[in-house]
This record gives sequence, C-alpha cells and structure tokens, in this order.
Amino acid sequence: MKQVTTATVVAYCIPDFAKGIFGVMVSNYLLYFYQPSVESGIPTLITQGIIFFGVLTLIGFVKAIGHVIDAFSDPLIANMSDKCKSRLGRRIPFLRWSAIPYAACTFLIFCAPTSRPSLLNNVWVSLFIWFYYLSYTFYMIPHTALLPEMVTDAKARVNAYTINSFMFVTGSAFGYMTPLFVSFAKKAGLSPVQAWRTVFFIYTLVGLVLLLIPAFTIKETEYVHSVRPTQPLWPSLKRTFRNRHFRLITCGQLLEGTSMAFFQSCIMYYVVTLLGLPETASVVILGVSIAGSLLMYPLISHLARKYGKRSLMLWGCAVFTVAQFIIFLFADYPVSPWLKGIGLALFVSFPFAVLNILPGALMADIIQYDTIQTGVNQEGVFSAARSFITKMGQSLAMMIVPSLLIIGAVAGENVGRMGLKVTALVSGVFCIGSIVCFAMYNEKEVFSVIRSHETQGGAR
Repeated sequence: MKQVTTATVVAYCIPDFAKGIFGVMVSNYLLYFYQPSVESGIPTLITQGIIFFGVLTLIGFVKAIGHVIDAFSDPLIANMSDKCKSRLGRRIPFLRWSAIPYAACTFLIFCAPTSRPSLLNNVWVSLFIWFYYLSYTFYMIPHTALLPEMVTDAKARVNAYTINSFMFVTGSAFGYMTPLFVSFAKKAGLSPVQAWRTVFFIYTLVGLVLLLIPAFTIKETEYVHSVRPTQPLWPSLKRTFRNRHFRLITCGQLLEGTSMAFFQSCIMYYVVTLLGLPETASVVILGVSIAGSLLMYPLISHLARKYGKRSLMLWGCAVFTVAQFIIFLFADYPVSPWLKGIGLALFVSFPFAVLNILPGALMADIIQYDTIQTGVNQEGVFSAARSFITKMGQSLAMMIVPSLLIIGAVAGENVGRMGLKVTALVSGVFCIGSIVCFAMYNEKEVFSVIRSHETQGGAR
C-alpha cells in the first residue's frame, strides 16, 4: 500500500468545508428561516399552529423525524459500504453517486413553493429535510470510514483530524457570514426570502464542487487494504456495542452533541433576541469564536499528543457547560450587548477547538483498538453506530428546542425570551452528562494495545 501524503489528506478533508457550510444552513438557519422572529423580516412560510404530542412544533417534529431517518439509515449504508466490491474501493463509489443529491437537497429545503403557509409548503419542507439527511448519510458515512483506513498511525491521525476539523470549522465560519451576505442582497433590492435563498444557492454550487474533489482524485485501492467484515449487519452492530470503550465515548458524544445542537439552533436568536443586536452582528460574534478556536488548533493538537485526548475532552465540555449557564443566568445583566457577545465568543473558543478536533480522533483510536483485538475491520459499522447514537441526540434536541422557544412568547410571536434562556440551561445539563461519560473512558488501555501492536510490527 502507498503511504498517504499530506496532499491526499487535504483532498480527503476538503468536503468537510462543504459539510460545514451545509451544516450551518440546516442547523443554524433552518429554524430561524421557518420559525422566524419579528426582527428577521422573513414571512411565515409553514404552518406554526400545528403541535404534535402536545409539545412539538411542525418544524421541530419534521427535523426530528429527519434525524431519526438519518440515524436508522446509517448502519444500513455503512454495511453496504463495508461490503462494497467495486473496483474503485468500498467508499469512493458512494461519494461519487451521492454528492449531487446531498448538495441539491440542502438548497431545496429552503425553496418552499408558495409565499404563505400551506399544506404544499409543509410537505415540501418535510420531504427535502428527510432527503437531505438520507443523502448526507450516503456521502458522509463512507467518507468518515475512509480516513481511519488510510491513516493508521495514531499521531499522524491527530494531524489528519486537525486538518479535517480545520476544513469543517472554516466552512462553518463561512456559513456564519450568511447574515452579512444576506444584508448585501437585501440592499441590492431582494426581499428577505430572496436574499437568503440567493446566498444559499451560491453555497450549494461551491459545496458541490468540493464534495466531488476526493470522489475523483483519491484512488482508494492504492491506500487501503481492508479486511472484509465476516458477520451480517445486526450481529456486527451488537458486537460493536459490546465494546465498553465505544459505549462510553459514544454516550459522551451523544450528550455533548445534543448540547451543541441546542447552541447551534439558538445562536441567531441569542444574538437578535437576547442581545438585541442586528443579524449581521452574529457574523462578528461567531467570527471571533471561530478565529479564537482556529488559533488554538496547534496547541490542542500538541496537548493531545502529549497528555492524551480524554483530559482535553473533559476540560472542553466543562468550559462549554459554564458558557451555557452564563447565558441562562446573565443574559439580562446590564452590560453592553456587544461586550457580552464578544466575551462569550472568546470563552467558547477553547471548547469549540477541542470538540471539533478530538471526538473523531478518539473514535478512530477505538476502531483501531477493536480491529487489533478482533481481526475484523469494520470502520463503516463503527462510524454508523456512533453516528446513529449522536444523531438520535440531535433529533432529541430538535424535538425540544422549538417547544422551549415559545415559552414566554407574546401573542403573534414565535420566540420567547425566557424560552431562549431555558434552552441554554438544558444544554448545560446535557454537557454535564457528557463529562461523566468521558471521565470513565480508559484511554491508557486503548493506547497500550495499539502501541504493543505497532511494536510487534503490525500496521493494524
């Protein structure tokens, strides 16, 4: 097998820039677009009065179902990828065929056909949210499984995931600039809805090109020699969850990811409603947090290699928990809104850096540990099992957040100030749970097995 070069790693990581843009569109702006605040100027396009099970709004219900579809499709697609016998490899064929649907569905979510609430709009948004999650899974599950197969050295893997995270974070940062681009479009004469859609269409074209780069430039079979899984899907999944290290890390990521999903869904509301700043202020505030986290990347990578990933995960989750409680307790504190916004942005820079780099690297260590212990290479199934659990957490968040937002809302509005503060409190509680799980993970045992195997001359 050929040695993986830095250029190959970069080509692999480039789609995460697109993933960052698309993720911001769906995680940060979907709720803002379809459950609009008065300040946004966006008209109501889907039915707001529908409540499911007594608590769930329409957009919360639809997005939650999307996460469930996504989660249950993960192991099926992973197993298909693990068993793929294409001459191109097990992962690359999926990247080639799913890139266009993934990009197209992301944009079409925001293209509800009528200009007022209607059954047609409700159905349109529902279907394309669900298609988005399915096409995302077809691309990202094989893509995620490919990196641990190509990069087998634990230290090199941290560097690879640092590049991977850098692409994702810079893509997210670009997505966070959306309100600025939307403002320019509005000044050019477009309505708020037209402005948002125009910006999203440009994102879609850029993202599609990036998704196609590794699909047509990486020759998977030159870098990967994979052991075929010897068990059917469900026995493989059961065996995966018998791995104690996997259970702890996945549970921790479930809770941490749910906490982060709360924050991402509400960030625009925090800026516009809690702080009383214009939409474009979110560009500055999020830009400060992203820039701060990127500056910490070399330090995080160095500390992870020197002291291990577990301790940094604990600190990252602890700081993020404190940040959520600050929002809950001090949102109304009589200090300049800009000072509060910038201060919070700087404070969350550290957990952003940690939680963007290390979870994937932690899971890759566990996958390698399991392969050494069992002799069976199942990156796809491990990635899918992890994705299944974390996406169920995101589904839970999207069930809860829209319902919390309406707490304290006055008649005729969709968002209440007290509801926003409660979302931060609940987010912090979830993150405390993740600290407990990460604290129980035995990183020394995992590294001991990997180092012993490498000393004996085995690549895997």
